[in-house]
Amino acid sequence: MRVIKALMLFAFSALATSCFNPPEFSTTPHIDFVSWNFKEGTPGSPLDALTVTISFRDGDGDLGLAADMNDEPYNDIFYGLASNGHVVQASKATLAPNLPQFVVVPPGTSGKLVTVRTLADPAYTDDLPPFIDVASSCTDYKQQTVYVQEKDKFIIDSSYPDIDTIQGTNGSPNIYVVQDMFYFKRNPNHRNIEVEFWVNDGTGNYTLFDWEKEYCEVAFDQRFPMLSDKPGPLQGTLEYALTSVGIKATFRNRPLKLKIRIRDRALNISNEVQTEEFTLD
Repeated sequence: MRVIKALMLFAFSALATSCFNPPEFSTTPHIDFVSWNFKEGTPGSPLDALTVTISFRDGDGDLGLAADMNDEPYNDIFYGLASNGHVVQASKATLAPNLPQFVVVPPGTSGKLVTVRTLADPAYTDDLPPFIDVASSCTDYKQQTVYVQEKDKFIIDSSYPDIDTIQGTNGSPNIYVVQDMFYFKRNPNHRNIEVEFWVNDGTGNYTLFDWEKEYCEVAFDQRFPMLSDKPGPLQGTLEYALTSVGIKATFRNRPLKLKIRIRDRALNISNEVQTEEFTLD
């Protein structure tokens, strides 16, 4: 069975305090669990919706990410560069609003972009997870398109089977569009709310249900928007609707717990809260 995720919906109420005696909150966000609710989909509206509500407070109010905050440290993934026997992490950056993000080559780094073929070089096998097959290794290797600047052309060569060139105009440099089975790592800082599903195995022991490994899709960790444009103490509630075709079919009547935490723009991570045990019946 394949789980199809839909748009993750957020609603929030926040109060920015600007009085003479504002509350003294830590600049590390603090959250408390408030409630959860589940609504099963119907033939006419097939999306299941599991909604969780938490309260929050934060001393400097830097909660939420704008839609265009995708450069480091908020980039979605890292690539790898095979450089002198080590795999060096390479980020992504936006150079112009009308262009896709490009690979960022760390200063002084040489080497080639890591693909499944890099595993054939024994110098890198200890630094890389093995490739089993497309489905089993989807959390480490994925067919994807990578954009390379002219100045960084050295990170690719003729061994990459699918390279297109976008010719620069009016003196602008070329852009190289490379498709391959690239190694990648997800950046946890790209998302600012983490929701884990823990399943009771029937004996009272809980195990983490890994959505990405099960279905090769990003888990329910997502981004909530900016909650305030003013610095200062902030408190309120955040409601997160996890909507998907397949939540009920995945868990049926198995007992669950959710564990939740958030992070702010300074990458401070909140405390972790969890729900009581429940089933989707």
